Amino acid sequence: MAEANTIESRFIFKHTGAIALNYISDGEGQQLGFSKTDEGNNIIFTKDLEGIDVAIEHYPDGTKVFHMEKDSKGLPAMHEFKPDGTEYIYLFDATKRLEKMVEMKTNGDKVTTWFSIKGESITQEQRQQGGILFSMSGNGQKAMIWLRVDGSIESSGYPMLIAHIKIVFSKFLDGLEV
Repeated sequence: MAEANTIESRFIFKHTGAIALNYISDGEGQQLGFSKTDEGNNIIFTKDLEGIDVAIEHYPDGTKVFHMEKDSKGLPAMHEFKPDGTEYIYLFDATKRLEKMVEMKTNGDKVTTWFSIKGESITQEQRQQGGILFSMSGNGQKAMIWLRVDGSIESSGYPMLIAHIKIVFSKFLDGLEV
């Protein structure tokens, strides 16, 4: 769960009250806020077309992170664009706890990870080559099921987690012998 805690701590709207802002306004009353993090990242605070608060964070390495107080579902979210073309989407619950992370790699692979309150995580990695890898970790245990392109399956790890993976991803694994 350390990864989730690290991501949550980066979410600007979790710390907005602690950020010193300088503002400029135009003649129509629109405001832009500016700030800089201790790490040297520049942040611009604005509102989108629906009036939702958005913070755009620029890292020195070229990474851009869009922090949204509310996404289309009304929940907090972050969207990160890395200089190498990799994209990350982080979706939070109403208490700003990370629930889901989606990584879209430049080679077309997509990794989706869900985080539970208990500290467990479950991942679906859709590979352009090699099939789909399902994995889970929690309470010091790990397990994985690899569904290859040819339909064959390989699994390893803690049996109770393998059973849980089979339930969660039944639409992919239904009828297959694991």
